[in-house]
Amino acid sequence: MSITPEAFLHNVDQLISLPDICFRINEMADDPNASAADMANVIGRDPNLTTQLLRIANSPYYGFPAKVETISRAITVIGTQDLRDLVLSTSVINAFSHESNQHINAETYWSHSVFTGLLARELAKYTKTKVLCRERLFVAGLLHDVGQLVMSMKIPEIMNIIVARVQQNAEPYQETEQLIFGLDHCEIGAALMKKWHLPESIQTVSRYHHEPEKADDYLLEVSIVHIANAMAYLADKAGLSEREQIKISAFAWKTTGLSKKEVVAAVEKVKVEFVKSAVAFVPLGKTLGV
Repeated sequence: MSITPEAFLHNVDQLISLPDICFRINEMADDPNASAADMANVIGRDPNLTTQLLRIANSPYYGFPAKVETISRAITVIGTQDLRDLVLSTSVINAFSHESNQHINAETYWSHSVFTGLLARELAKYTKTKVLCRERLFVAGLLHDVGQLVMSMKIPEIMNIIVARVQQNAEPYQETEQLIFGLDHCEIGAALMKKWHLPESIQTVSRYHHEPEKADDYLLEVSIVHIANAMAYLADKAGLSEREQIKISAFAWKTTGLSKKEVVAAVEKVKVEFVKSAVAFVPLGKTLGV
């Protein structure tokens, strides 16, 4: 009998969960009565999160001319919605960084994820339809492969088989996961995003970033992350095998209206800022590779 993504994630909270502060900030961002000072007070209860957010606020990711020294100031210059997304992204990174993973190299995984997020954010500048929230695209790109982490934690023996087959035959992860386990990281990642009550756009990107033409909603966001994910591999952010072929959906090109020239230019720009921006989000103890 096949298992559903929801059943697979039934006891996932015993392995991985987001801190209460993440959900509290999410609520406050939608509360018109919650002030920047109120949000700063909540964040200030977590010194590590405070330090991370200020590091990001002062990184090339934003490029503010003056130093941002307090969370209240960060909220003022970044905005409550974008700060919510930063809290979300750092909380997810922190949650998974505490778990050892024998199948996925943390540095490689987060390098690819951050590069994808940064590139998705950059590509949003050039799409034929205006993207309303570029920062949300960064989060969607950052979290698009989280399902892989969950699978490695919950079914390590099966992941051994999947990884070995992918490496041996240079087969796409998604297809191999479906063949061997009956679920793939896209379905599991989307179900986890839903379980955590994350925005529907992030859920949808997680579910369809390999198959943007199958999405019913958020077609632009899914297509942008689809292209960013493929280009992150082509930019050698994740040790792409020479035998593997990365294909970008014609649907994604049409939906975004991006030209190959624009995408290549965006990749080159992200390469320049990648290291400093990446370590602001993922301080792995050593510089993430370019």
